[in-house]
Amino acid sequence: MTNKSIMLLSLLVLHSMFINGKTTCKRQLVKEWHPQPSSYVVNWTLTENICMDVYGDCWFEDINTKLRTSGNQAVPQICPLQIQLGDILVISSEPSLHSPGINLMNVSEASFIDCLQNTTTEEQSLFCCKLKGMHTVHSQWLTVGTHYFITVMASGPPLCHLGPRLNVTVKEQFCQEYLNSEYCSGHGECLTEIWSKTYNCDCEPPFSGKYCQELDACSYKPRENKGGCIIKREKCSEPGYECVCHPSFT
Repeated sequence: MTNKSIMLLSLLVLHSMFINGKTTCKRQLVKEWHPQPSSYVVNWTLTENICMDVYGDCWFEDINTKLRTSGNQAVPQICPLQIQLGDILVISSEPSLHSPGINLMNVSEASFIDCLQNTTTEEQSLFCCKLKGMHTVHSQWLTVGTHYFITVMASGPPLCHLGPRLNVTVKEQFCQEYLNSEYCSGHGECLTEIWSKTYNCDCEPPFSGKYCQELDACSYKPRENKGGCIIKREKCSEPGYECVCHPSFT
């Protein structure tokens, strides 16, 4: 029996031992933008952090069921990752995946789901050498958007059927009105939710607007006798207000 056959047999045994266990991915539902880049290490393995049900185990089905399109899909994969633009991603491969001809490739969403490796070219390979030890993913594969990585071999069956594939969503922030200005004008937090594609401002009352730059003058209840309040925005001036009075009051 060749070394490659032994390795594939070992992988199948590992797969049968561990992939049948149900893993629900753990992640923060709301995250705040961090000014400095963070580093993430993903263990490229068959034995841990593998989820099966795309909208259940992998993506918290109860959080956002409206994104489900055609029922649950059984796609064995490493728990999906959500990071922000500029973060560093490191792949750490387990010894059982150290073999000549094994690499990671960037593929389309359809190829990721169907585990198709013959639709890519060498230019889509993440690393110039075989998968072994620690590898830092180049920033060209971590631009804004969702990226899909699968395990490929020079020959033999696609390994991603066993689990080692990963999708990474890279988010940008829209929390600064001007370059180097304070996030959310200092009146809110720059946050993202698990299904959001971006980070946006969550303003503290009485501030509002895309960057929390607008003050709601009516929040201070400047009227009396149950009168109404209308925000007035004059050009080149701070927002003001106008009272709307009941009859007999001015």
